[in-house]
Amino acid sequence: MAKNKRGPWAKKEKNWRGTCPLCGRPRVKLLWDKDKTKICKRCAAKKL
Repeated sequence: MAKNKRGPWAKKEKNWRGTCPLCGRPRVKLLWDKDKTKICKRCAAKKL
């Protein structure tokens, strides 16, 4: 994982942890953008 997606930087983001709206996984980092929505790492890797 890139260093800008972990540690203190991630915690400065607003609403950085929650449930992914695409896959429904609870308590994950939501740091990747798709259509103005925050998604998890797995959904971002799928290139949906």
